[in-house]
Amino acid sequence: MKRILIIDDVQDRAAWLKASLELAEYDVVGVLDWEQVDERTIQAAFADVIIVDANAPGRDTLEQISLMSTTLEKPVVVLGGQTDQPSIQAAMRAGVSAYVSHAIQGEDLSGIIQVAAARFAEHKRLRDELKEARSQLVERKLVDKAKGILMADNAYSEVEAYKKMRNLAMNKGKRLAEVAEAIILAKELNS
Repeated sequence: MKRILIIDDVQDRAAWLKASLELAEYDVVGVLDWEQVDERTIQAAFADVIIVDANAPGRDTLEQISLMSTTLEKPVVVLGGQTDQPSIQAAMRAGVSAYVSHAIQGEDLSGIIQVAAARFAEHKRLRDELKEARSQLVERKLVDKAKGILMADNAYSEVEAYKKMRNLAMNKGKRLAEVAEAIILAKELNS
């Protein structure tokens, strides 16, 4: 996590942040103001972490942060954020990995970036696990529905219906869920 993109509308503050990061041996791949921010410019920077200095992140800013965090899958650090609970919660919902509302020193940056990267990786792992669990649940429901169709139409037991589907999947080189979808589709076509 050595490549950093800075987004800040205040040039002096951005210059200080860039110098501090370079002193800490980070590679600052770009400094943008909010008007320059879009998906293309962020992707073109090839940053590992995005640092945003926003005193009052508004709705548009939070939407951009959400895009960076989820769509582009980048950890986002907000520096100089508001201290009120609604602002902090809105930033967290937008996908901010670290939110620092107080003034910082240059030597604080490495720790903040490391925590943000670790937190982002953990949230990504949890999101991926949740996505996988949901996918397995959907597939399980398809298999159960297809077994029910085979049991009703062919008087198979549940074990026989499952065996038929599993054998067909292995013989055709398909996933069990794909065979289940085909069975359900065929039943819908014949109804």
